[in-house]
Amino acid sequence: MDPQTAASDRIRAVVVPAVLAVVAVVLGAEFWRVPEAVPAAQSVPAWVIDPTPIRRPVLKPEYEVAGFSMRCSDCHDLFPSPVETDRPLTQHTEIVLKHGINTRCFNCHHPTRRDFLVDDRGGEIPFDQPPLLCARCHGPTYRDWLHGAHGRTDGFWNKRMGPQEHRKCVECHDPHEPPFPPMPPAPGPHTLRMGEQGAPHEPEAVHNPLRIYQQERTGREPVAGAVAGEDAHE
Repeated sequence: MDPQTAASDRIRAVVVPAVLAVVAVVLGAEFWRVPEAVPAAQSVPAWVIDPTPIRRPVLKPEYEVAGFSMRCSDCHDLFPSPVETDRPLTQHTEIVLKHGINTRCFNCHHPTRRDFLVDDRGGEIPFDQPPLLCARCHGPTYRDWLHGAHGRTDGFWNKRMGPQEHRKCVECHDPHEPPFPPMPPAPGPHTLRMGEQGAPHEPEAVHNPLRIYQQERTGREPVAGAVAGEDAHE
């Protein structure tokens, strides 16, 4: 082996391990590490992902009395209620009636056929079809419910793959006191492209989710009040 080749081999024997060592140090230091694509897991209340309905209503004209299940007509045929029911109830005392101007039982319940609800003409609505009753006053909401924009729909998005089921109004709302009580909100979205979703630091600044992206794209600080997605102008 000639002296020049031997010298080259000695240099490679020193330089190659040194280069590999430097590369290993750089990779281990993670100088160019980017944020994780998946944010850290957040604690979500169990009710947020609970697939069961909020309420388990009784969709039959039945009432529990002293451990016995009786039809509404079993009692009301024997003890007819007065025409106006603005007096305190002697039965059904667990009911809290807070439903706008609906202050009488007969606004919703049939006055003589107590196993039925009542429509605008005094006709019968089956007890297991409360949406037909709610539609009397809440027409736009009923329309949205039919099309899946209000309430909850279970089953398949593609109806060719399986059936859909629209949860009835009383499976979310108490018919006697329909407004939802206050509840803590679920955690908000957390996406990398929108950045931190907190309030702006300066009181006069306008919160702009694309502020960082805009600054990097233009190379200058965006002016407060600039429209997201547009270049800031001095």
